[in-house]
Amino acid sequence: MALIMIADDDDAIVSVLTDFLESRGHRVVSVGDGMAASIKAQDWKPALIVSDIVMPGAYGTSAYKSLENAGIVPKTPVIFITSVELEKARKVVPDNPRTRLLGKPVDLGKLDAAVKELLA
Repeated sequence: MALIMIADDDDAIVSVLTDFLESRGHRVVSVGDGMAASIKAQDWKPALIVSDIVMPGAYGTSAYKSLENAGIVPKTPVIFITSVELEKARKVVPDNPRTRLLGKPVDLGKLDAAVKELLA
């Protein structure tokens, strides 16, 4: 299946998402901050990125803009996850058909549906 990169500074969330996505047959790599996400996405070339919005180093939305400037986005879809109120988060998440926004704790059913939709 697909290579998915998770960018989140919470090890517990990374573990849950990794286990879930691997159980669906995907290969998963992870980073703990937005700066690493910008760098590693260019190296790894994932088919999909699941990124927290608020992380140390650089926010997930900043990493998205960096990838966009490097020409990686809009080719790579991104699912943003956040514990921030969704209405506030929508104001900073790029309005793009290749992005989705999910709240934390992540509803794995919604994540699964978003992954399938974006990788189709």
